[in-house]
Amino acid sequence: MTGIQPGVLAFLFLISSALAAYAQGAHTLQGRVVTPAGHQPNSPVKITLTLNGRRIYETFTDLSGRFSFTGLNRGRYQITAEGDGQSFDTTSVYAEVSAFGSAPQLFTQDVQLRAIPGKPMQQAGVVSAFSQDVPKRAREALERSIELTGEGKTQAAIEKIQEALKEFPEYFEAHFQLGNQYLKAGRFDEAVSQLDRARQINPNDERVYQSFGLVLMQQKNYAVAVAVFSEAARLNPVNPFNALMRGTALIHQAYAIAPSSSDTAVSDKQYIISRAEISLTLASNLSDKKVKADHLTLAMLYEMKGDYARAAKELEGHLQDNPNAKNADSLRTIIKRLRSSSDSKTPQP
Repeated sequence: MTGIQPGVLAFLFLISSALAAYAQGAHTLQGRVVTPAGHQPNSPVKITLTLNGRRIYETFTDLSGRFSFTGLNRGRYQITAEGDGQSFDTTSVYAEVSAFGSAPQLFTQDVQLRAIPGKPMQQAGVVSAFSQDVPKRAREALERSIELTGEGKTQAAIEKIQEALKEFPEYFEAHFQLGNQYLKAGRFDEAVSQLDRARQINPNDERVYQSFGLVLMQQKNYAVAVAVFSEAARLNPVNPFNALMRGTALIHQAYAIAPSSSDTAVSDKQYIISRAEISLTLASNLSDKKVKADHLTLAMLYEMKGDYARAAKELEGHLQDNPNAKNADSLRTIIKRLRSSSDSKTPQP
């Protein structure tokens, strides 16, 4: 028996970006991750939500440092922001969701990262020294849009950003934030338009290329996503997130090449896989082994390498972390196929 059908794990990767809640409720918990100085981190931060010692959600902050968890019941939740191994340590805080009644309510709990003793602090914001003299009304409109985003009012937030751009059409941060709003809404063409305008205003901000890459990943344009994440890495070579996303895009690019392709294509696939492994190793080294690909991405990598046992183990790890995943039954079926493929490769005594 051969491995699982190409594309199955890629599909599961895309539909598993948000994890199922342990106990579905009506409430929302939001917040923002900030540095000790109160600024946004230079790159997205991995956030884990735990209830009574059990992991409920995992996500990354957006490029403004914000996160949000929906579908929560009452309880005392632990929010953990993972350290980067360079400047900030892993930090945990607690948030009380103490709503009464059944009406949906919104709770806010920010996380201020703790500095690693003896490690130099990274500069806040982007790598470049780009700055703009923004009119007050435009700045206030953008600040209000960020508040509306935290309240889950996406359309109102978009309108406020558009208001800021009417006041100041060359407002880099407004174009960038509007692009991210469209990205989250699945309006990819509009996202690309706004991100490209932001890039024209300031071509040296790694966040623009990170967002571009995420759009391209959603559009399954993996080869171009690799190039875009590579540009982000060029702008900030010490950011492990850039190397991680480049490696992830390379794995998807390789996985899209069918095993029945020509010899040249198969050779290209092996080369892409080797590049992906180099990028993942770099991400791990840059973060003192704290940043690594998720279980589903690694399962795709090992399945392509013919290491079906390790691929199955990664999927089992994903299910262990997320026992209530909506696609759990599909994953268990794939694990059985992978185990069967692994057994068929094992020499019989």
